Amino acid sequence: MNFRQPNEDLFESSRMSFGEHLEELRKVLVRALFGVAIASIAGFYFAESVVEILTQPLIEAIGDYDLDEASRKLEERYGYVPPQYRPWMTQEKRIPRQVQISPAELAKALQRVIPDFAEKVNLDPYGFRVSDFDETQLPTLCRRLSKPDRENGQTKQKIQAIWQAIPPTDQTTISRIASKSKATTSDLVEVVAIFDQLSKLESLNDSDAFSDELVDPKESIWIMLNPVKPKPLAKMKKKLAEENNPTLSQQLNRALLTSVFMDQMPPMKADLYSLEIWESGEFEPQSLGVAEGFTVWLKAGMFTSLVLAGPWIFFQLWSFVATGLYPHEKKYIHVFLPISIFLFVAGVLLAFYFVFQPVLGFLFSFNRSMGIAPQMRINDWLSFVMFLPLGFGLAFQLPLVMLFMNRIGLFSIQDYLSKWRIAIMVIFVLSMFLTPADPISMLLLAIPLTFLYFLGVAMCRWMPRHENPFGEGATGTASS
Repeated sequence: MNFRQPNEDLFESSRMSFGEHLEELRKVLVRALFGVAIASIAGFYFAESVVEILTQPLIEAIGDYDLDEASRKLEERYGYVPPQYRPWMTQEKRIPRQVQISPAELAKALQRVIPDFAEKVNLDPYGFRVSDFDETQLPTLCRRLSKPDRENGQTKQKIQAIWQAIPPTDQTTISRIASKSKATTSDLVEVVAIFDQLSKLESLNDSDAFSDELVDPKESIWIMLNPVKPKPLAKMKKKLAEENNPTLSQQLNRALLTSVFMDQMPPMKADLYSLEIWESGEFEPQSLGVAEGFTVWLKAGMFTSLVLAGPWIFFQLWSFVATGLYPHEKKYIHVFLPISIFLFVAGVLLAFYFVFQPVLGFLFSFNRSMGIAPQMRINDWLSFVMFLPLGFGLAFQLPLVMLFMNRIGLFSIQDYLSKWRIAIMVIFVLSMFLTPADPISMLLLAIPLTFLYFLGVAMCRWMPRHENPFGEGATGTASS
C-alpha cells in the first residue's frame, strides 16, 4: 500500500488510547440498549401481530404440504384428481379425509332426531348378516353344530348349549344343510336368520359352558406373581349384569357365537362405510407447554424491538468505529450508515419472502418420504424464523465492509480480485454457520453473497472518493 503514514502530532487529537476505546464502547452500548428499551414499548405492543406475520410462511408451507399429500392420495384412489375437487383444494384450502362410519348407528342417530326416519328399515347394528358367514364353509359349520359329540372339551359344551337353544324346526334346517357338500344362497339366508335369533337369546350368555370366556380368574397369590390379562368378554358380562341391557346381551352373544365357529366364520367386524369429509387445510401452530405462549410473546416482542431499534444500533456501531478513525476517514461513516441499513433490510426481506418457502419445502420433503406429518411447535418456529433473517441481514453487510476496508487502506481492489477463490470458500463456510443445518438455506445465502462480493469490488472501483488530506489522490488505494 502506498499511503504515507500520518503525522503523529497533526492527528494526535483523533487518536485514542485503549482505555478511551473501552470507555467509548461502554457509552455506545448504553446508548444502544437505551434505544432498544424505548423500541421495546412498541415491540411488545405489536408482538401478537408480529407472531401472526412470522407464522404465515409456516402456515402456507404446511398447507401446501397437506394439499400435495391429499392430491397424492386422491391419485392413488382414483388414478387422478377429480376436477370437481380442485377448486375446493386450491381456492378454499379444503382437505379431503376418509372416515369409516357405521350406517346403522348413523341411521339410529338420525332417527332420534327425526322420529319417522326409516321406520321400515332394519337398523339393528348387532344382528348377523350374510357378510358374517363364509358360504363355502357353511356345510362344515352346520355339521359341527348338529353333531356336538364330535368336539372335545370346552368347545363340546359350548356347541351343545347352542344346539339346545335352537328350536326343533331350525335344528332340522341345520341338519339338512349339514348333509350337503355345497350350500346355496337360500341356505345361507336361513342360517343367518337362525344365528340372528340366537344372538337375541338372553339365556345364551348365562350358560355355564361359556364361563371360560365370561368369568375372570379369582385373585390369588399366584395371579399376583404372574398376572394375566383381563378377558374382554368378561367385562361385557359384568356390565350386562349391572344394566340388563338387551342390546349389550346381543353384542355379547354374537361375539360368543363367532368365537366358537371362528374357523368357519370371518372375524366379527362392525359394518363400516367409507365416507369422504372435507376439513379446513389451514394449519394452526401448536403450543406444548403451559408457559410457551408467554415465551413466544416475549421472543416476538424482543425481535420486534431489535428490528425497530436497528437503525439506532447501526448508528451507534458506526459512531464507535468513527472514533478510531482520522478526520478524513470519518466522512465515510455518513455514507456507509444508510447503505448499511439498506443492505440489512434487503437481507431480512430476502430471507422472509424468498428463502423460507424453498427451505421449508426441502425440509418437509423428508417428512413426505418417511411418512411423518409435520407438526411444528410455534416456539421452535419462531427461533428458526428469527435466526435466519438476522443471519441474512448481517451477512449482506459484506460489500459495505469491503468498501470501508478499501477506503481506509487495509485492502486494495487487486487484493480482492486476486483472492476471490479464497473469499468464496470463506463465504460458503460462513453461510453454514449463519443458517440452519440444511443445504438449501446455505446455498440461498452463499450465492447472493458471492454476487455481493463482486458488487463490493465494483463499489470500491466506481464509488467516488473524498480527498486525502495527505495530498494523495484516489489512485493511491486503487493501485495498491
